[in-house]
Amino acid sequence: MSISYLAQVRRLRALAKKTVSAYGITLKQLQFIQHGENATFKVTAVNGRKYLVRIHRGGYHTQKAIIEELHWLKQLSKNKSLQAPVPIRSKSNRLLERISTEQIPNGRDCCVFKWIDGKHVGKSLRLEHMFELGLLLAELHRSQPSQLDSHRRYWSAEGLVGKNATFGSVDKIQDIDLKTRKILIRARVRSLVFLKKYESKYPNRFGLIHGDPHFGNLLLSERGLAPIDFDDCGLGFFAYDLAVVINSMQHRLEAKRKKEIPAFRKALIDGYSNRRSWDAVDDQILQHLLIARQLMGVSWLHSRSDNPRLKKHVKPAARHARQQVKVIYKF
Repeated sequence: MSISYLAQVRRLRALAKKTVSAYGITLKQLQFIQHGENATFKVTAVNGRKYLVRIHRGGYHTQKAIIEELHWLKQLSKNKSLQAPVPIRSKSNRLLERISTEQIPNGRDCCVFKWIDGKHVGKSLRLEHMFELGLLLAELHRSQPSQLDSHRRYWSAEGLVGKNATFGSVDKIQDIDLKTRKILIRARVRSLVFLKKYESKYPNRFGLIHGDPHFGNLLLSERGLAPIDFDDCGLGFFAYDLAVVINSMQHRLEAKRKKEIPAFRKALIDGYSNRRSWDAVDDQILQHLLIARQLMGVSWLHSRSDNPRLKKHVKPAARHARQQVKVIYKF
């Protein structure tokens, strides 16, 4: 039997409190942030220090994959050019703990990060933000782990738009209108063909990426832009991170600032190419990744039908993806 969103949050709050204790933090205040892909809570300790608790949903990452992310973040914390979440160790000296409660007896994988003070860019998005974000993504892509035998092979061509993609395939979504579904399936097949070709021909344009740097996962702090929520990091096209940003930017600007979109897109790529190469091949890959991101977003929402707040967005997201397909693929 499904339970309401608020009931889910109450159960997760109890789990968060137990996680705080496992990490040796004496709790003063626990604030709910969100319950989407994962559940997150802001923690204020009695000594004034602040943390973020992340409760992973079941059935997505393996424990090895989560630990891989946390180790990468530990590595990134040594790069003075970047701000990224720093995971802390529990009382048992582990980065990741399996925590259970009476209402969640099977438990969830939980971790804790040092809090990053900052605010979301919101409606004040400017060209300099896009240029800085390009620089930031280039620095992330330059900071590759020494070994890439990854447990996170998520964002390959097959992982993005294959029949058994990481978040599922649009082919399997039945609760959207038939015409939209056929167009999205056609777009999926077309993007898959092109991306598989690029993947084979240009392996040097592939590596560990953030995977989800939309503007909800970026904070503007005193030191500049800080990427947060590396939960979707994994092996993929470097250009995919830029496709995520562009999709997020278009969503923010298309209502009242549509004319500014080309300049913002150029600023992002200019910032990126300031530290990493970018050429006509990357421009070509980017177009197909923009479609892949739209399709993946629809599939992800459909995969989270257990969350009442997300389920209602499937049909609007499908319609928006159809519009983007029309712009890029002309059908």
